[in-house]
Amino acid sequence: MKGKLKGENRIELFRKAAENLVSNISSLEGVTGIIVIGGVVRGFVDRISDVDITVFLDHRDRNLRVQIRKISLEEERRSKIETDLEIHFLEDFEEREWDEAQKWEFSRAEIRYDPEGKVKKVFEKKLRPPEEFWVERIVVWTEYLTWYCCPPREDVGTVSGAWIERGDMTSAHYCVTYAVDVLINMLYALNREFLPAPKWRLFYSHELRWLPKGYSRLIEQAMITRSFSVKEFNRRLTAVRQLWREVLPKIEDETGFTLEQITQYFVEKVLHQPDVFTTPDSSAGERVDWSR
Repeated sequence: MKGKLKGENRIELFRKAAENLVSNISSLEGVTGIIVIGGVVRGFVDRISDVDITVFLDHRDRNLRVQIRKISLEEERRSKIETDLEIHFLEDFEEREWDEAQKWEFSRAEIRYDPEGKVKKVFEKKLRPPEEFWVERIVVWTEYLTWYCCPPREDVGTVSGAWIERGDMTSAHYCVTYAVDVLINMLYALNREFLPAPKWRLFYSHELRWLPKGYSRLIEQAMITRSFSVKEFNRRLTAVRQLWREVLPKIEDETGFTLEQITQYFVEKVLHQPDVFTTPDSSAGERVDWSR
């Protein structure tokens, strides 16, 4: 990681509160699982943190929910630590759609109580998308980067450059900022990681298993904006493109596609426009097998 979080870390107090909650709630009949997420799992909590705990029930029971919330309130009064408590019927929880931030949090969840392994089974099912999921993400972010800041050839224009010609430097710089966000999203996809909530996205990007050379330094250079001038635009763009040059070989390794094939995949599989590319004859070779 680039740096550690500063401030008073109250992790031991929070872990004790979480342990008390798990112990008391798991003793209730009808509770089939308990997980802990958030700062307690990440290892850092401060004055604006709370204990994030989710309880799963094996049947719908209003009285049981009341008992669980009573236990939570009692622990809050005892520890003076707020609790973010969610209670779900496990079957409903499995069927509902998880948003991106939830997938990131749940992929790091600590399962504290799961006597029959039901919660683990649900999480394994929901958090293991097919390989095509990651490939499509990489393809989409690659296309956006080539459009906004990183063209495949010098003679190809970009969205950010177009704003300079239109005379709006604020929009030109905004497009570079957007490209930085796309690059970060790309890195999560290349590492087969879901995207955390925006407030954590940059911070935890420094912990990803694979990062381009000079990532921390270049991402800072790309984000700093001293003025909305052409000179500053070019300086920021240089940092983005240096990161892009480091990332491109990884993109091709992870997808098995060249930039041209990525564009074809995007048009055919994302935009669903298969007629844009003509099928080559046998002398020109075969079409790419996107299902691999």
